Amino acid sequence: MRRLLLGLVCVAAPALAQEAPVVTPTRDVDVTYRTVAGSDAIEQRSRYRASDAKLRLDPPSPGLYMIFDVRARTMTMVSDRDREVLDVKVNGPVGPSGFPSGQRFTRKGADVVAGLACTEWQTMDNQGQPVLACFTADGVLLRARRGAAVLVQATKVSYGGLDPAAFTIPPGYAYAQPPGR
Repeated sequence: MRRLLLGLVCVAAPALAQEAPVVTPTRDVDVTYRTVAGSDAIEQRSRYRASDAKLRLDPPSPGLYMIFDVRARTMTMVSDRDREVLDVKVNGPVGPSGFPSGQRFTRKGADVVAGLACTEWQTMDNQGQPVLACFTADGVLLRARRGAAVLVQATKVSYGGLDPAAFTIPPGYAYAQPPGR
C-alpha cells in the first residue's frame, strides 16, 4: 500500500509543479479592456478567434487597428483613413494576454472581474517586474496589476462566434514599406 501511495505521489508531483494558467482563450471571445495611462483612462477592444489563433486589437484611435496571427507571429497594422496596411514580424510574446505559454506562474487566489470568476497568478512582466494576472479557466485575461496599480482590466466580456471579415485586410488596401527599408 505504501508503495502504491508513493508511486501516485511521484506521478502526480510533476503535474502539480507545472501548474499554470491557460494564457490563450480556448474559444472565441470579445473583450473590452480599460487601461489607465497617466491620468487618462482608455478603452481598447480585443477580439480573439480560437479556430485560427487570430487576435484583433482596436485601440482608442479611430480607424486604426492591429491583426495578430499568433501562429505565424506576425502583426498587421491597418489604417482605414489611409487605406494602408503594414506587416511586421513580431519578436517576443504574441497572444491575447501578452504572456507566453511556458512562463512561470504561482497561483495566488481567486477573484471576480467583469462578472466572471478568475484565478490570480503571480508572474513577471516583460520588464522583469512582478505582476498579478487574473485568468478565467478558459484563458481570458481579466486583469493585470503591478502592486496596487491596475495595468489593464476587462469591463465587458462576450463569448461567441466572431465575424471572420474583422480579421482580414479590406480589399483595395495598399501595403506600406516598414520604415528603414
